[in-house]
Amino acid sequence: MDRQQRHSSVASTKKGGQSDSKFVSFCTFIALHQVTEIVTTLATVFALFGNDLKLWATSVSADLPFDILTIICLVIFALEIFVSCVGKENYTWHTFFWFDLISTGTLILDLSWIYYEMYLVVEENAEMASSDVMQVSRAGKAGSQVARVLRVMRLVRLIRVAKLYKTLALRFQPKDEVTYQQDLFLEPGERAPDDVGLEEEAEIVDDGDENDSKIGRELTDRTTRKVIYIILVMTIVLPFLAEDQYLSRTSSEQSGLDSVAESATAAKRYNTAPWWRMYSMNTVYYINYHRKHGIAYVEGEINPQNLVYIELPLPLTHVTESAGRVFVDMACLGFKSCDHPLELPPQNAEELLLEGAVNGTMLTDELESIDSLRPSEREIFSSAFCEGPSEEVAGPLETQKASSCVAQNIATFKAVYDKRELSHLECALSMLKTVFVCLIMVIGTVAINHDINTLILRPIERMITKMNKIRNNPLAATNMNADGEDRPGDDSADSGKGDPLQALKTWIGGKSSKTQKENYETAILEKTIIKIGGLLALGFGEAGAEIIAKNMHTADGNINAMIEGRKMEAIFGFCDIRNFTDATEILKEKVMVFVNQIAEIVHGTVDQFSGSANKNIGDAFLLVWKFPEREVADGVKEQIIDTVTSNKLADMAVMSFVKVVAGINKSHTLAEYREIPEIIERMGTGWKVKMGFGLHVGWAIEGAIGSEYKIDASYLSPNVNMASRLEAATKQYGVTILISSDLYDIMSPQTQTYCRQIDRATVKGSKVPLGLYTVDLDPGRLQVPTRTPVTVASKNTSSLQRQQRLREKHKLWSSRTSISAMFETDPDIVSMREHLTKEFLGTFRSGFRHYEAGEWYTAREIFVRTQYMLGVEDGPSTVLLHFMSTKNYVAPEDWGGFRELIEK
Repeated sequence: MDRQQRHSSVASTKKGGQSDSKFVSFCTFIALHQVTEIVTTLATVFALFGNDLKLWATSVSADLPFDILTIICLVIFALEIFVSCVGKENYTWHTFFWFDLISTGTLILDLSWIYYEMYLVVEENAEMASSDVMQVSRAGKAGSQVARVLRVMRLVRLIRVAKLYKTLALRFQPKDEVTYQQDLFLEPGERAPDDVGLEEEAEIVDDGDENDSKIGRELTDRTTRKVIYIILVMTIVLPFLAEDQYLSRTSSEQSGLDSVAESATAAKRYNTAPWWRMYSMNTVYYINYHRKHGIAYVEGEINPQNLVYIELPLPLTHVTESAGRVFVDMACLGFKSCDHPLELPPQNAEELLLEGAVNGTMLTDELESIDSLRPSEREIFSSAFCEGPSEEVAGPLETQKASSCVAQNIATFKAVYDKRELSHLECALSMLKTVFVCLIMVIGTVAINHDINTLILRPIERMITKMNKIRNNPLAATNMNADGEDRPGDDSADSGKGDPLQALKTWIGGKSSKTQKENYETAILEKTIIKIGGLLALGFGEAGAEIIAKNMHTADGNINAMIEGRKMEAIFGFCDIRNFTDATEILKEKVMVFVNQIAEIVHGTVDQFSGSANKNIGDAFLLVWKFPEREVADGVKEQIIDTVTSNKLADMAVMSFVKVVAGINKSHTLAEYREIPEIIERMGTGWKVKMGFGLHVGWAIEGAIGSEYKIDASYLSPNVNMASRLEAATKQYGVTILISSDLYDIMSPQTQTYCRQIDRATVKGSKVPLGLYTVDLDPGRLQVPTRTPVTVASKNTSSLQRQQRLREKHKLWSSRTSISAMFETDPDIVSMREHLTKEFLGTFRSGFRHYEAGEWYTAREIFVRTQYMLGVEDGPSTVLLHFMSTKNYVAPEDWGGFRELIEK
């Protein structure tokens, strides 16, 4: 029963997953369909122009149809957002999601009953403030601000234009190969008949795929987002930097002066006391309304203009002054000016009532004259009237303009306003605008340049740096991480988790995840360069580094691999896998894995001791330790072959082979082959991976061998062959390592003490006798250690391990590091040599001296003792005994202390 329930639950889960997948696919289909694009495009056009079109071309009766269309657009955009959230990747909660949501929300403000309510609230506030002219003015200004806010909110919808552009751009992109094949009803990989033979022509004509690259799309998206941010910020902020936001302007400066001129004309024409009083009252009220701290002055706010100077062609009459307060001799009831009489500095008030006011008078003691104001800090208003007799001014409208007055009788009322507060505000706002625009330009430039640098320039610079490194040292590519060298700051996105500021930067900047960065074409190209360089270094090796470097330094694009060889000095090592034929027959296809597992140990250990792998010849490996070089002139290098360098390099070559012997006998991977039944059946239960090693030093020609079809970078020299023959001779002597006397001579004296001379002979192809030395090792004493759990190394761990490996490699060259000391400190080497005794080594050395001297009878007695002195057969003792036995233990008359090796 439980099993049935589980089956049913699994089935329902599968069905649910299938249904979810179908729904997502359906939403993706809808979101990307051409009909959807057409509908949303039309809705976008209406959202941008619909409300303005309604106000421009229709009346109130058209509000309802436009509201219905607005609601339809709201529904369309809401559905678009929903299907995009479900069917589009990297949309939900990303930048364009919020843009779409905000721009859709602003459509609500276009509904007539919504903005009617907003205006009604403002109008009600204006009615409540109708008792105060200034409050009514501010309420009216609030109404205009509501309209401005609505216009700004509508501008947010322009974001959809950018989205519309992206959609249309994608629509008109060339079709990719998959779509092309689908259109022609072709199977994947199948080509149309007329495409056959046109591949090369297509490569010539078409310089590349015209489809947008990932990095191009990302850069476009980031730039679009930032341009939108800049436009939105400027659209929203700049209105707040306009002086209208901070001023309560009146327009009575000119109209009030015109009223004063008109009353002066009437007073002059009718010349009666009531009209003179009316003229004086209008003048005093005009001055009182516009002066600083007057009726229109609002304390704590910026007052754009204050009246500071006036010229009155007609003197004031029926006016009295007391301690700077000016009164008109007429009843004043119901006016605000009645409670706020004109108050001026006493001296200025007296001057106002004098006949000299006709020539102008200052209304404040803060300024000496109007010349104390800059031209930009003052504004002058004037109004004309006729001083002629009454018959010259007939029309009531013509009187204030004085158009029917003769020129000699035209007089002018002049008012000068101090607008320093307005000027200061304008200058402050101008500076703020300048700072704001500069800030926006700097931020925009930095942000866009940051994207260009991050996505394009820095990757290109890193690629150029890597190419230069590879060009100068092709082997450096092997030390580069194929996933890109770990650089500080790559994990900044992770390190910024939980930081609101970092989250804001990420949202604004559109920072890509590490996975997205790795998928950019620049990152792929960078990895490809590193991989190609690494593969070149692996394929050509150290011997081919010169070939790679010279070809990369040439300006043309031609490849010249057949460059001249170069003579150099090096230590050559040759090693061979024993019983390889049997292993090949048993392992068959897996023999490649077997060889590579051994090669990993050999190459890795040799590299750690400053050597390099040159050739892999089936069951054998050629290793090289080149003497280091130094530049003595521009482009001219010479090898360093002094005593210290030679001792160190020779010691490392010997030690690397000793460590290889330990490595192959302790390897868990190689130990598993001992359990294969076929190997046990053919080679016995005690079979282990065994190798022979030969070491020699000398000159060689380094260069390319082959033709333009295939080359191998290697070394040509009898010394290379000598290393091979020494390795072959290890089988004859029954030893693991065989070292020539040439190499022995350049070892440090300390390392020489761990080597045993076992013969002196000439090899095939050479008439010069060589001393043959070995390092006595018994690999059978090593045990395979307990396997430790394998942990998957992360990129950072791999990089740290690589750096640690390089540090250890360089440390071996230090004068404070003794390679020979490893014979006494390395536990594996100590274990492999613990069977040796001083008695054995001393006895064999004595016997070898007698052997060289031709005293073979005595030598035989000694070698017979050393043959089994260690409990096992000593190969060199057996070989020398066998050789002497062929001569009946009597040295030939021409004996020179050496013999000829017959075997290669």
